[in-house]
Formats: sequence, structure tokens, C-alpha cells
Amino acid sequence: MNQELLIKARERDFKARKAAEQLLELKSIELYNSMSKLAKANLELEASLAREKELGQLKSRIVAVASHQFRTPLAIIQSNSELLEMMNRMTVKQSAEKYSKVTKRITDAVSTMTDLIEDILGLGKATSGNVGYYPEDVDLIGFLEKLVKEFNLIQQDNRMIEFSSEGKVRLVYLDVKLLKHSLTNLINNAFKYSKGKENPKLDLIFRSKEVILIVKDYGIGIPVEEQSQLFEPFFRANNVTEMQGTGLGLSIAKEYIEINKGAISVSSILGEGSCFKISFQI
Repeated sequence: MNQELLIKARERDFKARKAAEQLLELKSIELYNSMSKLAKANLELEASLAREKELGQLKSRIVAVASHQFRTPLAIIQSNSELLEMMNRMTVKQSAEKYSKVTKRITDAVSTMTDLIEDILGLGKATSGNVGYYPEDVDLIGFLEKLVKEFNLIQQDNRMIEFSSEGKVRLVYLDVKLLKHSLTNLINNAFKYSKGKENPKLDLIFRSKEVILIVKDYGIGIPVEEQSQLFEPFFRANNVTEMQGTGLGLSIAKEYIEINKGAISVSSILGEGSCFKISFQI
């Protein structure tokens, strides 16, 4: 009898230990999961704080640089407005000779300020995550053929952008409005920095797991030591400082491409041209 009681007591003790071990294992798993979630949340918090700091620095830089860049067109508008007042006191013939030059300076200055304001607003939206992202299945060939036609209709130097495609055609899931904005900037630059040269080119390449867009020009090129800074806000290469621009177009294009889950890179040879490559995983 005592032997049976002893055996039952041992069985109860074994079951109790087993239950305790299982409970301990369960609690260990729960603790591990909780610690993992805490570590992940901590990383997200650190990334968020770093991003906020980066955005704060970017906002400060935008204000500082924009204030500086606004001064030149504002000064031009002011001085030429004063000239217009003086011209009111001149003879009709004298006024006619100078009027077109003065109004052109004012128009160019206003255009510069408008571009700068639009680019600053675009960059602000992109960096703060306020850009709408509405992806859909896109026929890239049809979209690009239409975009190329639009560009070729407005060129004034008898040049056009040449479009080609290769590979097995597939629909690509992306926000076509954001892609159009990025490509418009790249194509505009291709024409702008290659005046009097060969036609710029736009190539579409379908690969098994990737689609690639290449915008190539045969213009002035970019100094190799400056290419790593090209997508930074307000950066302009030394060989384009005399040309109109805000230094924001490429940084906005890059932001929009990354929102579209893509990547952009550049290769360039000074005096020979530049090649911008956009890639999307499919």
C-alpha cells in the first residue's frame, strides 16, 4: 500500500515538474518575443528620431539656401522695375528699344522663383512622406511612347529623344505619375545639357526580375569627383552654375523613384555625356 502511494506521489511530482517546465518554456518564449518586439520598436524609434533630425537639418538647409537663391531674382525684378519707371519718362522710340530686354529679365527672374518654389514644395512633400503613392499595373512601352511624343513636339532645336525597348514585355506595378515626374526631369536635363549634340536616348530593358530605364545624353558630362553629390538637395556641378536651375530636380526625382520602390544611379564622362539608370525589381 505504501509502495503504491509512493509511486502515485512520484507520478504527481513528475507531472508537476513537467507542467512547470512547460510553463517555464512557454514563459521563456513569451519573454523572448516581447524582448524581440521591444528591440524592434527601439530600432524603429531610433530610425524615426534620426529621420526627424535629418529632416530638421534639411529644413534648416532649405530655408538658408532658398533665402540666398531668392535674393538674385528679387534683385533683378526690383532693379528692372525701376528701369520700367524710368522708361515711362523716355520717348516712345527709346522705350521700345529697351522694353523687350527689361521685360525678359523680369520674366526670367519670375520663372526662376516659380521653379524654386515648386521644387522646394516637391522636396518637402517627398522627404516628409506626404507624397501620394498610387501604384497600378502599367504598360511602360505605351506610357513611354506617349511621353517621348510629348517631348519631341515641343523641342525647338530640331532634335528629338530616341526611344528603344528590348526584352519580354510585361506590365510593371508602380505609380505612373511619380515615374513621369522623375523621367521628365531627367529628359529635360538631357536636352538642356547637350545643346548642339546628338539626340538624347531613352532605353527600356526588360529582364527576368528587373526592368531598367536609361536616359542618356551626349552633352557636357559631370566631373567624376562631383557625381556622388549629384542627388543631394541644392547641389549643382561646377560646370553648370551659369545655367538656370535650382539644384533640386535630381533630388526630387530620386525621392520619387525610391517611393516607387526603385533605384537610380549615374555614370558620366566629362565632355562626353551622362547616363542615368533607373531600375525596378519585378
